[in-house]
Amino acid sequence: MKLLNVFYRLSFFLIVALAPSWIKAQENLVSATKLNTIKLINLDGKESRINLDKPTVIVFLSPECPLCKNYLPGLVKLQNENKGINFYGVIPGKSYSSKDINALKTEYGINFGLLTDRNKQLSKYLNATTTPEVFLINKMGAITYSGLIDNWASSLGQKRLVITEKYLEKAIKDQLNGKQTFKKTIPVGCLINDI
Repeated sequence: MKLLNVFYRLSFFLIVALAPSWIKAQENLVSATKLNTIKLINLDGKESRINLDKPTVIVFLSPECPLCKNYLPGLVKLQNENKGINFYGVIPGKSYSSKDINALKTEYGINFGLLTDRNKQLSKYLNATTTPEVFLINKMGAITYSGLIDNWASSLGQKRLVITEKYLEKAIKDQLNGKQTFKKTIPVGCLINDI
């Protein structure tokens, strides 16, 4: 009887200890079904979808945003080093033509899919507010990281001399190593709008 009582107490403490992680994971879930209903347009002008068949990085970009342009070479390099991850660049709104987006792709050698979120459905679904802003989503649909790419831009107009935190790179490594962490930082950059 005492052994059973100890078992129940240990089970209770284990549930209490794991509950915050489980609740956090539930708060950050993305529905693959919902993603399939969001109309995105690729550079050929055809409808496209976000594929969650493997861990996925979604980065919101703007062809005019200086921070986006500064981060693109690093994002291309990160994508090249992590073939086990889907990468998508998403341009929210109707302000940019496919010509503008193709020019960005050519200038920066972008080798991941670029999609337009004309009605900002994906932006609203993920609560994206800024470019650049990244989301790392695992195969189960949990957002394991969102926010800054790294800590180079500490606020608008202020940049560090040395990057000390590579948030996205670390989150990708954790993901590929089977470590499930949930982290969010506040993005710095250009606000998503259609001005």
